[in-house]
Parts: sequence; structure tokens; C-alpha cells
Amino acid sequence: MKTIKLTEVLDYYDGIEVFAAQDAIGGHYIALAIDTVDGHGRYVVTGAVPERLQQFRCGVLDLRTLLLEAPGGEWYITVADGTIDDPLALEPQAGPLAAREEFLPLPDLFLDDEPVGDLGVQQARERDNGILEFSAEPPAVQASPAD
Repeated sequence: MKTIKLTEVLDYYDGIEVFAAQDAIGGHYIALAIDTVDGHGRYVVTGAVPERLQQFRCGVLDLRTLLLEAPGGEWYITVADGTIDDPLALEPQAGPLAAREEFLPLPDLFLDDEPVGDLGVQQARERDNGILEFSAEPPAVQASPAD
């Protein structure tokens, strides 16, 4: 059975509402709370392309679209009945997720903006000016073949 581990809580309100996770080989997932079972959160889970997951985190992509873009159309249900560090077993579901409206959020559900500490960014948002955010990561070091 496929399992995932929570990597980031994306929305919390009286419990974890939305979270990102990864499987043992580094695949990315998004999970949305749908109800509770015996006091434990029950979630709909789909795979997520990393770039699209980042767009959701940045407020460019809504949650419904992200869930419906699941690679291969695969989707799962899981129950978080352990600790936050325990792996979550994924139960594969049949049929398209789009046909299960009760498991989907309303369109245009975006993450709330995080508090902004930078005065320049705050003023740009107040004036409806564009904001460009840039980050860079060093390339992975690759071993060179021995001569």
C-alpha cells in the first residue's frame, strides 16, 4: 500500500485543513480535509506536479484546479489516525475525482496571503502594483567520471 508523509501544513483552522506531502520516492501530493472519522481527519489526496504545487502556494493557482490536475487522474482517501510524523496509508479510489463534488472545494479557493514583513512589498500590494519575487538554488553537484 502506498504511503505519504506530511511535509508542510498549508492551511489550519481547528485542525489541519490542507497539507502537502511526499511519498518514499519523492513524489509530491496535496491533501484536503473532507470530514472526520472517530475524531481523526479524513482527507482526499492527489498527486501534484511540483511546479503547480508551488503556484498554489504562491496564490496563483486555486486548490480545486490543483486537485483535478492529478497526474494520471489518480486520487486517494486517507485518515490521519496517528501522530503528525506517522506515514499515511493511501486508499486508491475509483472513477474521476471530478464526479465526486462532495470532496472538492469551491472554485477560486486560494491560500491566504502570509503576513508580509517587507514594507516595500506591503506598499506595492496596497497600490495594486506588481511584485516580483526571486529565489535561487545552487545546482546539484554531479560527480565527474574518473579518468
